[in-house]
Amino acid sequence: MRGVRFLPFLIAAACAAPKSPSPPPGPEQRQAPGPTGTAAADRVTLVFSASVAGQIVPCGCSPDQHGGLPRAAAYLRKLRQTDPDLLFVDAGDLLFETIARPPAQMLTQKQLKARTLAQGDVLLGAAARAVGQRDLALGAPFVAETAGGIPLLDAAVAPVPGARETLMANAGAVKVGLFAAGFEANVAATLARRARALREQGARFVVLLLRPRGPTAFTAAQALLPSAREAGVDVVVLGRRDDPAADPNAKDPGLPPLLAVEGNGQSLLRLDVHLGEGPLSLAPTAEDRDQELKGLDVRIQRFRLQLAAAPQRREQLQAKIRELEERKRAILAAPLPQPAPGSSWAQATFVPLTKELGVEADAQKLVDAYDQKVTELNLAEARRQPESCPPPAPGDRSFVGVAACVKCHEDATAFWTETKHSHAYQTLVNVKKQFSLDCIQCHVTGWQQPGGVCRIDRTQVGGPGVNGRGVGRQDVQCENCHGPGSEHVKDVTGAFIQLEMPASSCIRCHEAANSPRFDDAKYRPYIVGPGHGQPLAKGEKPHPRPGSPHHE
Repeated sequence: MRGVRFLPFLIAAACAAPKSPSPPPGPEQRQAPGPTGTAAADRVTLVFSASVAGQIVPCGCSPDQHGGLPRAAAYLRKLRQTDPDLLFVDAGDLLFETIARPPAQMLTQKQLKARTLAQGDVLLGAAARAVGQRDLALGAPFVAETAGGIPLLDAAVAPVPGARETLMANAGAVKVGLFAAGFEANVAATLARRARALREQGARFVVLLLRPRGPTAFTAAQALLPSAREAGVDVVVLGRRDDPAADPNAKDPGLPPLLAVEGNGQSLLRLDVHLGEGPLSLAPTAEDRDQELKGLDVRIQRFRLQLAAAPQRREQLQAKIRELEERKRAILAAPLPQPAPGSSWAQATFVPLTKELGVEADAQKLVDAYDQKVTELNLAEARRQPESCPPPAPGDRSFVGVAACVKCHEDATAFWTETKHSHAYQTLVNVKKQFSLDCIQCHVTGWQQPGGVCRIDRTQVGGPGVNGRGVGRQDVQCENCHGPGSEHVKDVTGAFIQLEMPASSCIRCHEAANSPRFDDAKYRPYIVGPGHGQPLAKGEKPHPRPGSPHHE
């Protein structure tokens, strides 16, 4: 379930709530008395991150990418100015991108990045951090060593020195109980025991940072909600995302509510809690209503497309469209549902970390220091490597560079020089990441392959390029898409080269984390056009079509 189903809640609330309630206070007004009559001492704000998965800042390859430690720090700093008692909690999977140990070439940089992220949690003032599988890529001692004094919560993923079962945290006058779980042999028994221990210590609000087993984390978490309810858990925050770069924010407003914030540090989850009687309910927000309306629009459009394709079903399909449009009107006309007076309720808001939030100075210094250290370490390591890539094995092909392509493909090469692919390397130079092993492979040609680039300090070696583009093996050259050209340049028949490019070839670099707006159907016309894949009209010069601001 990827979003709150708004309409059923709307209908139920309309029957039960007072006729003219005031709307629940928005997140920025949480200190003011609410409609339930609760006092400020009965309210608490919690902010969560989850599955940051080794991402300090967005790669910068795409416009308007979300995320980054400096933005998160800026948001929390501003929020603490009005709510100094808020709790920030890291739900886990902070340190590494995958559960596997980083390869030898990447080990030093990945380790440095993990240490920087751990320092970032200290800077963010984390009350606790759950230990996830992606934290353990370098073993449990590394997790303990880098904790920086932040309490680690044990979800039974692996024994970590110093990790604890539960934690009591004070959010002003409210005692909040925190614990992680999910990998135990008997999860239900663990939930009951740990939640009970927190209640006995005086916790008024109990948060479970859940790390369920199973291939689909959100579905597995939903299956554990009855056990969490029996244990007396107030809210469940999912600590594990299957794909941190692509899994969206999600809510299940059940009892207890289940909340999942997108990973890679793209967003934070903010939970504004109002404590009263009974189990906690999740009050819909304007964000939920917008999501419901967007879903209805998608369904309406789908029926309209079916109507065009199957006019014989006109009456049936038009009836469906009218029904959905009526539902839209009902949602737009009704006020947001009102929690019952005196009840316990919360509003969950996903906060995208956009550039509009600004950056926090100390966090930016931490990132800058990391970038500088990465440059120093990787350049020193590169100088100990052979100057060239190993030669190809017998029968294998190698990269030759764009200067070899232009001899026979002048129009296509002229087209290429006008695309963003032809200055991909400069985009790294602009942000001082040309010596980062996280970035380099998608901004040069033939990374770690025969005839390509095997040292980050020798990208300029291998040929003069064309019109200042593609010097050596810099930039995304012809062979990135069409394959190594060593045999093709010897064969006038046009063999030994890949002509058709499946979308899967593009997604190797235009993956969700780096290229969140990538759409092959929309992007392909920008790299295929007159002179490259299409004939030129008489007198026409090779040129790509104008790209939108989001073309990467």
